[in-house]
Amino acid sequence: MPHDWMIRVLEDLQTYARLHGLAALAEQLDQARLLALTEIANLPQTGAGLDEPGA
Repeated sequence: MPHDWMIRVLEDLQTYARLHGLAALAEQLDQARLLALTEIANLPQTGAGLDEPGA
């Protein structure tokens, strides 16, 4: 999946939030991750450099 980097970043942020007692933030980051997965799954498959941040 060309957007794997974004999912990993959200997971890393969620882990940090949980480890530092930021439960509400961790929950919101989980929701953001799920939303990202949903939107990514519905993107048209173009494959033109989409694996780069900022692309």
